[in-house]
Amino acid sequence: MLDDDQIPPIDRDALGSTYVIANGKGGVGKTTLASNLAGLVAADGGNVLLVDVNGQGNVGRDLGYRGTATDDEGAAFYEALRTGKPLQPVSSGRPGLDVIVGGHHIGAAPDMLAATYRMQQHRQALALAVCLAPIARSYDLVVLDSAPENPPLQQLALSAARWMIAPTRSDKASINDGLGSISRQVQLVRRSVNPGLALLGVVLYATGSASKQIHRNARGWIAEELGSDAHLFDSIVRYSEAVGQDARSHGRLVHELEEAAASNPRFWDLRAGRANGQTVVSATSASVAEDLATLTREILTRAAEEDNA
Repeated sequence: MLDDDQIPPIDRDALGSTYVIANGKGGVGKTTLASNLAGLVAADGGNVLLVDVNGQGNVGRDLGYRGTATDDEGAAFYEALRTGKPLQPVSSGRPGLDVIVGGHHIGAAPDMLAATYRMQQHRQALALAVCLAPIARSYDLVVLDSAPENPPLQQLALSAARWMIAPTRSDKASINDGLGSISRQVQLVRRSVNPGLALLGVVLYATGSASKQIHRNARGWIAEELGSDAHLFDSIVRYSEAVGQDARSHGRLVHELEEAAASNPRFWDLRAGRANGQTVVSATSASVAEDLATLTREILTRAAEEDNA
């Protein structure tokens, strides 16, 4: 399969619990799903690594370390990709959850890899797998947040993963453009460098829980794009703009917002000026947190079933 004898051996078994959250289109919930999947498993006692393979570095916004000393904007990650040395995780500030920080340096990584490994396309695509495999066994779960509309960065993430999860909105354009694009990337990566990569499932993200006709339409479009709707998860993630804004502005995951909502100041204290309205978080975070928790259980259950099949 590989025609480049300079590629270091990669322990694919060590990467067997590596999940990439990917879509060819932006704005479909990739980073939110990646951050919350990782955070929920860590909160439940797992040891988790979250890798931000994205030049935007929005994992840092979700976890609240953007602009802090933790945020090197992907400089250490970039250097590991360049040298092939093992990644050096840092703490997210949450028990059991480590991160590999992304940012604008990672946006420049494909050009660097092309210059460093000229005429070695397989080595370029496998740069993340080379750096990740030596440390992956230290974690129960590794989650990769991939970049939209950036095929070289997508290939880095897909080439290191065992499972792919594709969130999508329910409109036809998101399904045709986003899923169509990433499915072509998956086929390319499977043929060239990572035959073990598999689509675990598709998630309907930011949709109404009672929108039955919309869901039926989406299921049909997914079947048209992928040849089947069998990969569609039963769990959906409901739409809440307020929760999305609160999560990023407070640097908290959705289940953490749910806990914070229980401590919201009382309305009369806000009216009397005895409390700060900026600390109020949306009470609808509870429903979105429930959706994400249900989806996380379904993801891990399906992966276990697939591994044991």
